[in-house]
Amino acid sequence: MIDSTLEYLYQLHNRGIKLGLENINKILHECGEPHNEFKSIHLAGTNGKGSTASIIAKILQNAGLKVGLYTSPHLLNFNERIRINGATISNNEIINFTKKHRNFFEKHSITFFEATTAMAFDYFRKNNVDIAVVETGLGGRLDSTNVLSPIHTIITEIDFDHTHLLGDSVEEITAEKCGIIKNSIPNTTINTKNNIVDIIEKFSKKQNTRTNYINKNNINLIEHKTSSLHLKFKQKSYILPQAGSFQAENAVLAIETIKKEFENISDSQIQEGLDQWFWPGRMQQMKEDIFYDVAHNSSGISVLSSDLFHIYNKKPIGLVVMKNDKIRPEIIDLFKDTFEELIISTIQSKDILSEKDINSNKDLQNFQFINSLYDALELIKNKKYDGPKVIFGSHYIAKHVYNYFDFSFDKGNI
Repeated sequence: MIDSTLEYLYQLHNRGIKLGLENINKILHECGEPHNEFKSIHLAGTNGKGSTASIIAKILQNAGLKVGLYTSPHLLNFNERIRINGATISNNEIINFTKKHRNFFEKHSITFFEATTAMAFDYFRKNNVDIAVVETGLGGRLDSTNVLSPIHTIITEIDFDHTHLLGDSVEEITAEKCGIIKNSIPNTTINTKNNIVDIIEKFSKKQNTRTNYINKNNINLIEHKTSSLHLKFKQKSYILPQAGSFQAENAVLAIETIKKEFENISDSQIQEGLDQWFWPGRMQQMKEDIFYDVAHNSSGISVLSSDLFHIYNKKPIGLVVMKNDKIRPEIIDLFKDTFEELIISTIQSKDILSEKDINSNKDLQNFQFINSLYDALELIKNKKYDGPKVIFGSHYIAKHVYNYFDFSFDKGNI
């Protein structure tokens, strides 16, 4: 029954992405306005939303709160998107909600993300969460999650993303993300580039609120290993049980937000929460010196390759599978400059860069192409190299990667 329900939900993707709040307000009204019955923290940005949201959720959970977490996309199972205290929504809950509202979905052409958002908010209300940590799906201003009245908003790092929908410049993209900033509600951001700060400041003033700007230069990495990260910020030291220098910024963003809103939570409780935190698909060690990361834009790929170089003192060998709308000139430059060797592969998906796409792009023809992802994984695993190797580029290949390495990242609780 869950398979047919998910098949139905996934086919709602065929309705495309509808930017706007009209539909989500209709379905939430049908559900009894659940989004008005729990507190929330709302995140927008390009990189780090999921990690930051999950860190906040884990720390608050450790402090004794009942915490909802809504993130996207999922890596293996739809259920991952909606969690309470780390545990995923059950198949029965998905089935029952979809069955109850299916006629409404059809009558009003509700999209996949609108249906999923309504499901999450209904589930959080039903289970009386103390707070929900919610990341936007796309943009911010017109994202379905932007019906919330949060106690705090967060803008994570901004980069080029979904330019066909959000705008061709970083400034335009920033303006869309800033649409989540609410009147008199505090906002926190990790962005410090002047052109981005100018936009955020404009929205902050318009909404009669203040933005707390975290200076990345004040985050010091004490030690970075393949499976841990030791950082220092404002004279406080924290340890994350996961690699990736970008996680230091995400952690500080989460910690600063918590300290503003939950003054009773101590530094020791924060560290206990960090000790329990795990977020898959982010510089995740799959085997010895082989990593998997969902980095798919220039800043994410740049930091990933740089981190691996600094740990191993050697450029990584990369295996990339990317969505066809993500290839930009600066990413191709990164492929050339920051990898010892790069292999491109593909999977059957209309959204993924195909052999035909690669053959029609002369810049991509400089790299080795292997059509079968399994063969490409075999090659990178068995390649003799005393430096790091990394598989990256898309959430879409998670199932293939985890199956290949016989790795189960999620036993139903994160």
